[in-house]
Amino acid sequence: MGIREVQRLAGLSSSGSTKYYLDRLVELGFAERKGDYIAKINRESLFSIYVGILGSVVPRLIPYAIFSTALVVGYVIFADPPIEALIIAVFPIIFLWIEGIRLTRLLRKILKS
Repeated sequence: MGIREVQRLAGLSSSGSTKYYLDRLVELGFAERKGDYIAKINRESLFSIYVGILGSVVPRLIPYAIFSTALVVGYVIFADPPIEALIIAVFPIIFLWIEGIRLTRLLRKILKS
């Protein structure tokens, strides 16, 4: 993408600031410059544990936690499971939520700096 196209899509007011941000992305290894700017995918980056959903960036663990929670709630509603089964199912879900929230806070901290 060119500078003007990125500027329009990102809603930035000046092409100078857009170029600055794009050059920083190149510096950090998230983009390449071959005439236009090209995004690079770095699987070993800290940001590889995050995913974009509906215009937001969230840790990959959050959708897993939501899905697992919905499964257990559905199981409780429709199957009337024994308490042992619920205990076994709830502990991993708790860890998914704790780690997902921790990674969300880490992302906010990184974005502030």
